[in-house]
Amino acid sequence: MPILFLMSMFFLSFAPLWFCIVCIEVKSLAGGTNDPYTEWIGLGLITFALFISVLVTVKTLRKQTAQNMGEYMVVTAEKDTVSTTAYLLSNALPLLAFDFTQWFDTVQFMIVFGFLAALCLLHYRCDSNVCLELVGYRLYKCSLHSENDDKEGITVLIRRKQLNVNDEVIIRKLNDELYIGKYKTSEEQP
Repeated sequence: MPILFLMSMFFLSFAPLWFCIVCIEVKSLAGGTNDPYTEWIGLGLITFALFISVLVTVKTLRKQTAQNMGEYMVVTAEKDTVSTTAYLLSNALPLLAFDFTQWFDTVQFMIVFGFLAALCLLHYRCDSNVCLELVGYRLYKCSLHSENDDKEGITVLIRRKQLNVNDEVIIRKLNDELYIGKYKTSEEQP
């Protein structure tokens, strides 16, 4: 999996936190802070990182290559409905305890966020992303079957409200457990 995509997914998974920080920074600027540089630097960095993250994520999700792709029939599919909420409550919400208008608290936040990023990158965690869920992508724990191969206990990220048994999908591997899927259209079927 491209490291830039993984970092983008990690950054986007904290979108609610970034929007809260932007609100805090704007309120501080509107209130007439003595040192506006912290706020302006924070707003600029968040805007830039969100822009780059969205571009990289969209490009990777739309990428259509034959490499690591396969056609499968869905044997079982269970929608993952709790990982994003648990992720936000356990990772994003506690980070709001920092005062983002103060340099020292911002540095402390960056240290904690850096450790979270390192753990995410080491364990290839990009399966909890509220931004993707808002644009229609869903996570499913699946078992898939094809003539040549069976896949058990994998996670498929697919854009549709429901993945059902006997649906035909084309999946592309991102890492050992996460795949991007799309529905096989009638033109692609023999």
